[in-house]
Amino acid sequence: MSKRKRGPRQYIISTIIALIIIGLTANYFGVLKSKKKAPKQKIENKLTNVIYETVELENAAVSIESNGVLVAKNKIDIVSRAQGIFEHSDHAFRSGVAFAKGDVLVSIDNNEFKANIKASKAQLLQSLTAILADLKFEYPDSFEQWNQYVNNFDVNRSLSELPIPNSDREKAFINGKNIYTQFYNIKAQEVKNNYYQIRAPFSGILSNSNINKGALVNVGQQLGTFIDPSVYEMEVKINPSELDLISIGKKVSLTNNDKSKNWSGKVVRINKIIDPQSQSALAIVEVRGRDLREGMYLQAGISTIELSEVAKIPRNLLIDEKFVYLISDSLLLKKEIDPVHISDKNVFVKGLTNGDWMIHKSVAGAYDGMKVNPIKLSE
Repeated sequence: MSKRKRGPRQYIISTIIALIIIGLTANYFGVLKSKKKAPKQKIENKLTNVIYETVELENAAVSIESNGVLVAKNKIDIVSRAQGIFEHSDHAFRSGVAFAKGDVLVSIDNNEFKANIKASKAQLLQSLTAILADLKFEYPDSFEQWNQYVNNFDVNRSLSELPIPNSDREKAFINGKNIYTQFYNIKAQEVKNNYYQIRAPFSGILSNSNINKGALVNVGQQLGTFIDPSVYEMEVKINPSELDLISIGKKVSLTNNDKSKNWSGKVVRINKIIDPQSQSALAIVEVRGRDLREGMYLQAGISTIELSEVAKIPRNLLIDEKFVYLISDSLLLKKEIDPVHISDKNVFVKGLTNGDWMIHKSVAGAYDGMKVNPIKLSE
């Protein structure tokens, strides 16, 4: 038996039924989805942790903090003014060797120069002897003093002053015989002879030596450096705004880098000229004491003024030069204060009260009234 073919009417009915089933299914799942409750979102209010410390008012001695390098106050470069062979010194000419005041630091061979001086003296003696006869005849009142001068003349000793003429006429006669010219030329030679021996101008030590015995010394050559190790000076930089706080005679406390040793000094000079590079002035501090050395780096504190009932705070906590942040009831409070002294790192202020909670470090995005979680520094 053959199958009956489905007509158009049956196709339409089947299609309608399929669409109805699809619609009912979609509606069913939509109802189920709408019945599910959306999860509740957790709302968290995170507070910024702020470390604070309690304000303690104090009476403070303000000091200017700076640093510098020690330099011997009495220091000379040993420079030769004569030429010759380095013959000897009273002690070994080596770095670190001590010499007393007046000791010979360097002695240069001057035998040839001394011989030339003696020759000049002998020539002067000859000239003086030659005029004695004329003096006895023309100036009998002066003869005896000139004759006595000739009798005491010694080419091995320094020249003594010539006799004083009794008249202008006598003086002209002496000058005409070239006596004065010879005399002063020899005196100049005697001064130059002293250049061959260099003596210590004060008790001290050789900080460095540039020559050995037996070496040739030239005019202008630096032979070494001599210092007095008992007293030193140190230049410290001063902010121009603090110049009015210091004066000559101000006490200065000095410490080494590891704070293991300390010394006391004083301001001896103030150079108020501002250095264009560092924009600072200079105070020169003098210090004496044991264990000090040329070239040492020291920290200096110059005492200035006394302040009462002030709080000392880090300078980086200062806002617009006159505000700080306190904490009150877990809120930041912008407090106006009065800075009475500002240094490079710290500020001494009035306007705070004992027990105030002041922030210990700057807070990012801080504003007046900001709610925070305060944490005490010691906790």
